[in-house]
Amino acid sequence: NHVNNICSTWGTQHFKTFDGDVFQFPGLCEYNLVKGCRKSENKFSVDIRREENDGNITISYVVVTISENTFNLTKTEVAENENPVTLPHYSGGVKVEESTFYIRLRATKVGIIVMWNREDAVMVEVSNRYQNQTCGLCGDYNGVPVYDEFMDKGFKMTPTEFGIKHRVHLPNDECKDPHVEDDESKTNVSDSCKQTICEQIFHGDSWSSCAALISAEAFIQACVVDMCACNNGTSDLCVCSTMSEFSRQCSHAGGQPPNWRRPDFCGKQCPYNMRYEESAFPCMDTCTHQDTRLVCEDHKTDGCFCPPGTVFDDISERGCIPRSECQCKHDRIYDSGEVYRHEKTNCTCSEGKWECETFERPATCAVEEGSHFTTFDGTTYAFHGNCIYTLAKVESKDGASPNFTIRALLEPCAQEKYDTCLKALKLHLFTLTFKSH
Repeated sequence: NHVNNICSTWGTQHFKTFDGDVFQFPGLCEYNLVKGCRKSENKFSVDIRREENDGNITISYVVVTISENTFNLTKTEVAENENPVTLPHYSGGVKVEESTFYIRLRATKVGIIVMWNREDAVMVEVSNRYQNQTCGLCGDYNGVPVYDEFMDKGFKMTPTEFGIKHRVHLPNDECKDPHVEDDESKTNVSDSCKQTICEQIFHGDSWSSCAALISAEAFIQACVVDMCACNNGTSDLCVCSTMSEFSRQCSHAGGQPPNWRRPDFCGKQCPYNMRYEESAFPCMDTCTHQDTRLVCEDHKTDGCFCPPGTVFDDISERGCIPRSECQCKHDRIYDSGEVYRHEKTNCTCSEGKWECETFERPATCAVEEGSHFTTFDGTTYAFHGNCIYTLAKVESKDGASPNFTIRALLEPCAQEKYDTCLKALKLHLFTLTFKSH
């Protein structure tokens, strides 16, 4: 259960702080969601901006700043310091990647994860070390709802006042904040009929494992706000956003949300032959990385996944296939069972992995008793020396094989002056020298 490390925003105006307080703020300007407020800590901040198109309100972009680098996330592009990048993207300890529904930014050293569903929901997870050290719409992360983020000089601020406080003022931005007076009308928005519908949804038996871990009351109120503000006339669709967030929060709390979606109710479409799961580990095995799930450290989330017994074909992009059908790639794509031959080596593609065998026998030379030599070609001879001699020297012409020299120190033996002893060996490999006595 790490739900207390998570702040989120979803729908048209809902926010949940690290400390669990849920409030509504409908601002359409750019606002700071969270940032580190201690100068000694690593610098980070997350800003968001919502927009309205044809009555639909979604998040138009997310700006994440990690130290001196700024990542701009939009629905169609990701840019680092205003330069577009291709995902997955790695830079300065930051990894940005995408899945079917999410763009995820992870900065492990800083201790922050940002996930955006490219629509209405953003989640920020921070390390425990930021307790009592954050500010923004996510609050101060001190474990106490309302205090001290919603207090100003001893008086409690309204959600709108709190939201306006964290606006990011941009040059030439003509955006206007919502009116503070609107907060009073929100408190009276409750409709008994809609209240009953929302209670029936979140108190249903299928959500029991979630309700045992997370208080559903705040999400019921968010559901009522959604239904009262909904304009499309279909009450079912009006609750999709808050139900999706409750499901995500349930996964982060260690619960197992039900597969509550239907094709005609908040349905999700998956590409290829993948299946939608409401809560599963996001690390997916592929033909080139077949053991990803064994080392997965990510939390469960919703998304599109391959059915059990299959892996995703990331070579020919054929969707989910049995592991036995995985191909290999070298100079071209090889089917399972095909052989790649190179000089004295045969490599067979076997379920996405190369199995190689070589027909080249190693050549050896030898020095025995300090005076008996055998060459690489098998010639034997005797030689008595009193100096340093080169036994073998290789100078690579292809730049790939190692360069090395092996030298031997031959001297008369201490007790037998007519015999030669091998006193020392020197192996010169690149710029390193190893000496053995």
